[in-house]
Amino acid sequence: MRKRLGEFLITNRLITKEQLDEASAMQKGTPAPLSRLLISLGHITEEKLMSSLAAQFGVSPWNFAENEASPEALQHLPGSICRMYQICPVDLRGDLLILAMQNPNDLEAIDLVRNLCGLRVEPVLPDRERLLKAIENAYGAHQLTENMDTLVIGALNKARGKQHGKEGHNLDEEEENEIIRIVNGLLSDAIRMGASDVHVEPRLEKIDIRYRIDGQLQKVRELPVEFLPMIVTRLKIMAELDIVEFRVPQDGRVAAVIDGRDVDMRISVLPNHHGQRIVLRILDKSVSLKSMEQLGFTEKNLHTFRTLIKKPYGMILVSGPTGSGKTTTLYASLIELKKVTTNIMTCEDPVEYELAGINQSQVNDKVGLTFAAQLRAILRQDPDIILVGEIRDGETAETALRASMTGHLVLSTLHCNDSPSAVPRLLDMGVDPFLLSTSLIGVMSQRLLRVLCPHCRIEHQPNEEEIGILQHHIAGMRDDPAFAFAVERGVLPSIFEAKGCAACAGKSYKGRTTVHEIMAVTGDVAKAIGERAQIDELREAAGRYGYRPMYEEAMKLVLEGKTSLSEATRVVFFESSFGNEMPTPTDLRVAAV
Repeated sequence: MRKRLGEFLITNRLITKEQLDEASAMQKGTPAPLSRLLISLGHITEEKLMSSLAAQFGVSPWNFAENEASPEALQHLPGSICRMYQICPVDLRGDLLILAMQNPNDLEAIDLVRNLCGLRVEPVLPDRERLLKAIENAYGAHQLTENMDTLVIGALNKARGKQHGKEGHNLDEEEENEIIRIVNGLLSDAIRMGASDVHVEPRLEKIDIRYRIDGQLQKVRELPVEFLPMIVTRLKIMAELDIVEFRVPQDGRVAAVIDGRDVDMRISVLPNHHGQRIVLRILDKSVSLKSMEQLGFTEKNLHTFRTLIKKPYGMILVSGPTGSGKTTTLYASLIELKKVTTNIMTCEDPVEYELAGINQSQVNDKVGLTFAAQLRAILRQDPDIILVGEIRDGETAETALRASMTGHLVLSTLHCNDSPSAVPRLLDMGVDPFLLSTSLIGVMSQRLLRVLCPHCRIEHQPNEEEIGILQHHIAGMRDDPAFAFAVERGVLPSIFEAKGCAACAGKSYKGRTTVHEIMAVTGDVAKAIGERAQIDELREAAGRYGYRPMYEEAMKLVLEGKTSLSEATRVVFFESSFGNEMPTPTDLRVAAV
């Protein structure tokens, strides 16, 4: 029998018992695998880990980062088999097929591949996340596109539905009904492409299907408008909604299974001019929660935020628009704060991810269980730390603030533009200024910026408008030694853009990173809040104690070549007024730092 991973690594002196205990303690609060946590903590490299795991299985390791699957090998297996057994053919050596497998001891899968291909099979062990990505790249995004036209033609002649049970809808399952297969295909493609939302938008003569990927909507397909009633009915059946109601908005939830992993989808149905518009928010439970170090904090911001969340009482707010990673940040905070001696309770709408050792509850407005009502009930449960999913009204805000005054640490989210704007937002809800000034200990605002693809990133000569933005905002960063000399010499560093390549699917960006700004409520800031000071006065008071606006961090990412100036200005607010004198290209020399 194989040893457990931790025991195996300790026996081979690849990690210490203390390092294993640290990763095991962190694993109790997150579904992330132990191997991924050991890598994120820096206790072992991915290469050493894969070599060790492969040795444990008695096979060779396979590194997808260095060796992609060959087209000749991929032709030997269909995508449905690869997704079902989580395998991928990676190389063909004569009559020997090299097969990357999540479980190299899966004899059933090996025999199936041997019988299907008529080849000898040699299993190798890859990293699980890289294996799923390789299957996605090879089979996931293209299968539906190739078959959709056939499905559409068949579905035009049929209009019948079929209801599943409550255990979760298997999106990999083959269906006879074309509409069911179209809906399953659209949802499974969205999940495999890493989309956060699916939009089904009825138009006058068609239905637009759009996915939100890396924060931006992308149109992926048009469907005949005749399909709208059938698609809406199918999605409502999956979410157990009233299929005959079309006059009022409806909300529900869909449980699905794809590639062997569980996925939850929140569905919103809104009556529209041309029919019912549907948006599905995808919550992939297999995606591991991130630690604080993985959230894109700068060293200074990480230290500041950790200092705030370790205070014994008070309220901390995380602000930003929908989809900016606020919940991920709060979950990472709870995982770090979790102890056996601490009672952590949450009220959320909905509970997005289950956290081991933390008491989570869900809001239900239909029965009167609002955030405020649930928060009052939680206060009678002897909590130490409370997470309130969102502050939406004055009653919730005041209840949360009073809870923070009675010895509790309260974490919550708020929709506002930046950290200082949280104060007038709460005051507008009717919160007492004195109560706010004595309870609020910090506000953090964050956004997600797309990262330039490293494979096609090139140096970009800024135009006149970009030069003006660069000069103005670098001038405001004189305290940063990395850029101070550039300002003194009138020299601007280079900026970058990407042209699009196969690695990023022509999108120029690959992945996202977070930018933050943190306003700690010091004595001067608390005094300004109590006196209902203007936002500019709040910024000035906070700036004396280290507060820096978000655009400075975004600009640093631009100057480091991690993102483009156009992406930074799309997501983060930059001042557009530079006074009467606008610098021209001849006023500045653009050179690499």
